[in-house]
Amino acid sequence: MRQTLFYIPHELLGFPVFGLLSWGSALLLLFAVVQLAIAGTADKRNQLIQTNGMVWAGMLFVLTFILPRIETRIEDWTIGLPVRGYGVLLMLGVIFGAAVGLKRSESRGISKDAFFSLATWGVVSGIAGARLFYVIQHWDTLEGSSLSEKLYASLQFTEGGLVVYGGVIAGLIATGYWAYRYKVSPLKVADAVTPAFFLGLAFGRIGCLLNGCCYGGLCDSSLPSISFPAGSAVYSDQLLSGRLVGLVVKDERIINIEKDSWADKNQIQPGQTITLMEPRQIDGPTHENPLAPPELDLLLKIDGKTFRAHPLPHRSLGVHPSQIYASFGGLLLFLWTASLSNLIKRQGVIFASGLIAYGVIRILEEYIRVDEAGQFGTDLSISQWISIGAILVGALVVVVSYGRAKFAVEVETATMH
Repeated sequence: MRQTLFYIPHELLGFPVFGLLSWGSALLLLFAVVQLAIAGTADKRNQLIQTNGMVWAGMLFVLTFILPRIETRIEDWTIGLPVRGYGVLLMLGVIFGAAVGLKRSESRGISKDAFFSLATWGVVSGIAGARLFYVIQHWDTLEGSSLSEKLYASLQFTEGGLVVYGGVIAGLIATGYWAYRYKVSPLKVADAVTPAFFLGLAFGRIGCLLNGCCYGGLCDSSLPSISFPAGSAVYSDQLLSGRLVGLVVKDERIINIEKDSWADKNQIQPGQTITLMEPRQIDGPTHENPLAPPELDLLLKIDGKTFRAHPLPHRSLGVHPSQIYASFGGLLLFLWTASLSNLIKRQGVIFASGLIAYGVIRILEEYIRVDEAGQFGTDLSISQWISIGAILVGALVVVVSYGRAKFAVEVETATMH
């Protein structure tokens, strides 16, 4: 896990990197001035302003008002802008996915300009939909107590918190609208971009690994496992549940003690009741070392007696490496759907096969993940329910596609006779 790769410093040569009077704003204004200078005629400059003016203004707004607000601060020190591993891998997924999508789209008669328009619609709506789905699911656990604080936390998507199916649904809606607007078959577009989506997913899941989200359950068998450092979501969950100190708890009652654990060494017994379990940070990142992991202890009250668990393990118990499995699955689906292009020419079948295959893989994946609860009175997570829907939609597309082809052949045969 490496949630933060590095920090862009707050100041460079005594001047802030972001803000109104900053290096970032100055470089953006210089770039705009140079572009206008080399444009030549007044008409070309006006056209350039009309085309890029809103983009430049938006970038200036982000550099001036947004980025300074999300710089990391420790005590009274402004450290700088964190570059998150999740955001970097997400960006790489978009870049490589777009490259694959462009090549496949051009081979299907979709122009480069049209594709970049499609990619903009798809990427922006996909990220927005994935984040919206996550925010709706986890609204109660978002940072902040007021509405404005929670809305601000909702925008921090580069730190993790994107639900794949939210992105798929929003991306499909945007793609359908784009296809309708430009009078292109939506199934042709879907076939072109399906492998690109899975390649982006493979990168994105490595981002999940760096971020420590989308984690698997405890791995008690000889299967491969992975542990995460203090400060990760896995570590926090195991600490709050008591597993990290050797407690197995159900409804505040201790039902088992792990041998040689902190609980075992402190003679905690099954059957006792826990009324308090409170983690506290006793040390952590400083302005000299902002990437230092936090150091925690755990305050417990068991049958009225107070305990302090310290020192705690530096890493979590081993869990299933679900992010690595999901990334490998995304890569396999990319290769699978891309190879179908040489075998199947019927529109929609590549897209449908991707829906079916990913639905099956995601249903299986959820059995080793523990970050989503069962829904609708069942043990199936919301992702598994959507996966079932995706499989059914994919099967319907295949049936309709081959049904149309069979109908066309029958009509042609009848006309010949």
